[in-house]
Amino acid sequence: MKVSPKEQTALNEDDDQGEMDLVFFVSTILYVLYLLSIELIYDKENQSAVNNFHLIVSNVWAFYPLMQAQGLWLKLLVASSAYFSVVWHWTSDLKLPLPHDKKLYGRGDSILSILTIVSYCLSWIPKTKVDEPTKEEEKKALYKYCRGKPNETAEWRCRWTYNLCINIVICFLIGILLYFTNENGNSEEIQVGICWMSISIAVISASYQLYGDRITITEKNRKKFIFWVAFGSVFGIIAFVHKVKPTVNAHCIWHVMVFSCSYCFSRASEYLEIY
Repeated sequence: MKVSPKEQTALNEDDDQGEMDLVFFVSTILYVLYLLSIELIYDKENQSAVNNFHLIVSNVWAFYPLMQAQGLWLKLLVASSAYFSVVWHWTSDLKLPLPHDKKLYGRGDSILSILTIVSYCLSWIPKTKVDEPTKEEEKKALYKYCRGKPNETAEWRCRWTYNLCINIVICFLIGILLYFTNENGNSEEIQVGICWMSISIAVISASYQLYGDRITITEKNRKKFIFWVAFGSVFGIIAFVHKVKPTVNAHCIWHVMVFSCSYCFSRASEYLEIY
């Protein structure tokens, strides 16, 4: 399905984006291969210590979606999710001390992980149109950092739009819901339901932007979008396969794959129409 060229409606890639993608793929493949080889490299006495070490270190893979995510809100969620994952495993699995009850860290890890998924999925909803700035507005710092269209991929700014406000409000309400259901001990089914509902919204939104009559992107961007969605889906499937396994090594791979999935989905969103 070819689309006639229109005015630019998607962000341009950064000059070094290709190098970033190459480093991401190579490092991810090599690190996962290493994790899978721990049982072959070390004897049984050292395997447990090495796996516990990588239970913490594997959260470093949050660097990739953190750098690639569009806007400060999504970056904040990714960073917070990685932080609470570290402190949760530090206190619950490694049995090392930290202030506060470790249940607090477990609750934060669970809730922020869900909210990150929700926010990513909502970010694929078609954007509302923003008013074009005047030349005077473009010179003001408030407009430069907080309003208007994004100027580049992976922007470290918080541009207040209707979509962002809706995203934050929905995440806030879901966070409250998860907090109280977690208190009552019946949150697992609700968490799964929220995830699948969010994923469904993302799929519908992306399909509408790819094949809708009123919203179009270029054929080149369409192929790139499909490429990153495909890899993100593969990483996501691998992540959830390892999530249900009881071993520490499998949970390390879960960390790497779920953050890699987030990176791919961040890359994919850059080829959708922005406004």
